[in-house]
Amino acid sequence: MAIRGERGALAIVDPSGQTPAALWTAAFDPQASSDTEIGGVPSYLGSLVVAPNGREAALPSLQANIGEGAFLKPGSALEFDTTVRAVVSYFDVVAGAEVAEGRKQFDGRGLASAAVYSYFGDYLFVATRGARSVERIDRFTGAESSSLIDVGFAPQGLALSADGRFLAVDAYLARELVVYDLGEFAENTPPLARLPIPSVEPLAPQLLQGKRLFNDSLDPRLSQDGYLACAHCHLDGDSDRQVWDFTDRGEGLRDTISLLGRAGAGDGGIHWSANFDEIQDFEHDIRGPFGGSGLMSEAEWQKGSVASTLGDPKAGLSADLDALAAYVGSLTEERRSPHREADGVLPAAAELGRALFESPALGCKNCHSGPRLTDSGWIDPGVPLLHDVGTLGPGSGQRLGGALTGLDTPTLHGLWHSAPYLHDGSAATLHEVLTTRNFGDLHGVTSGLSAAEVEALVSYLLCLDGQID
Repeated sequence: MAIRGERGALAIVDPSGQTPAALWTAAFDPQASSDTEIGGVPSYLGSLVVAPNGREAALPSLQANIGEGAFLKPGSALEFDTTVRAVVSYFDVVAGAEVAEGRKQFDGRGLASAAVYSYFGDYLFVATRGARSVERIDRFTGAESSSLIDVGFAPQGLALSADGRFLAVDAYLARELVVYDLGEFAENTPPLARLPIPSVEPLAPQLLQGKRLFNDSLDPRLSQDGYLACAHCHLDGDSDRQVWDFTDRGEGLRDTISLLGRAGAGDGGIHWSANFDEIQDFEHDIRGPFGGSGLMSEAEWQKGSVASTLGDPKAGLSADLDALAAYVGSLTEERRSPHREADGVLPAAAELGRALFESPALGCKNCHSGPRLTDSGWIDPGVPLLHDVGTLGPGSGQRLGGALTGLDTPTLHGLWHSAPYLHDGSAATLHEVLTTRNFGDLHGVTSGLSAAEVEALVSYLLCLDGQID
């Protein structure tokens, strides 16, 4: 997991259950961005791997540069190469602590997804998901020692043969197991074999292509120098639970919204300020902060008002952009809430909370209405329904470079796994949303609730997962 703004953390559990779990943390890195490194917090932590000597462990992840941006640190607007970087954090197994000065960052890579030590522990192999590579790190010098390039779409797992000779790469979205002979390891060494994973393809061709594009950063149309992919903030369509400073994009501090359950633009406006009205508008991010050349042809991009986010529709102008939108649109399911009973029904406390939520006196359903618990929509073409619920502040920034008068109403489904809350992540808990961050009862009339009633309302909100109760 990643703890926003503080550290990445992983729990170490004794399988015998005889000792309490330990928490190993990877600290926030406060350094300023440079040509070779960025600051930030480890996020999207991969699987911890232990060296053969049992004294060192390596943790692949992404470093999210959430400490910089034009509001948080004037003059430090996020660029394509300073937003995220693939990193490996090293831990002293005996001490149970990160060797902070040993953290390794990778140029031209955005997410380290898996790692494995060589047979003797002299090398660490690291898969980078978006850049489709495997990097080899010399553990004696700490330096990179050649790479395997274009191993296949979205590599997410590595394994060594028992004798340490062969490296297997799970190229997840290529649907292949790619095998390399480590005795011949050198820059751009071709694979020994590409073995199809024997299964029936679950996705239609357009959805598979869209999912590949969503996860990829090697394609220069999508990203410059392999850093950024949609999945680097929305892995598996979810949220990284980080707050990003998008002030230089004409926005402000923005808490990443999960894409799950939203069926693309199915809930209405896209983003906290409803600055997009179709998923194809992400062409603006691809051509802008991602540094890519774009999935649309330049001729199509220049037609009419296509180059405006709320202008002429982009749908139908690029097969690949439509595939990307189709994949995002296929994300119709929410994750099941663990706060429900085992059979999926609401616990008693949540039932009390539901009665409060539905009470006209609180007014929750004035905005959070219908099956998706949102009134998100458009008053006129390009004019969204926005609400000022008293949470706008100095860091809230703008909307499309203009005045931010209010916010799009987000669905409440998925609240159980989407902390922090509000557009700027200023509420760590739902209790704060309902109490200390609800100024003047603009965000529901909750000031008169007792502590027990607030607890019941929170219990209900934590159960919301797309089901209709």
